[in-house]
Amino acid sequence: MEKESLLILLDQLEQKIHDLTAMVNSLRQSNEELTMKLREKEEEAKGLRQEMEHLLGEKEQVQQKVAHLIKCVETI
Repeated sequence: MEKESLLILLDQLEQKIHDLTAMVNSLRQSNEELTMKLREKEEEAKGLRQEMEHLLGEKEQVQQKVAHLIKCVETI
């Protein structure tokens, strides 16, 4: 009887190890997918920052042109 209960315990332990291994593999896969998504979002954010800087530069140029035009109109 003791031998049977030891075998049952070993089977249960083996099943738990198998389940944990499957969980670790699943978590690793999820981690890889999330890491890829994070990299994509970081690249997207970088592109948006560059676009924003470009647009801010254009805004500054437009403000300068408008200020110049206002001065020209005021002198007339």
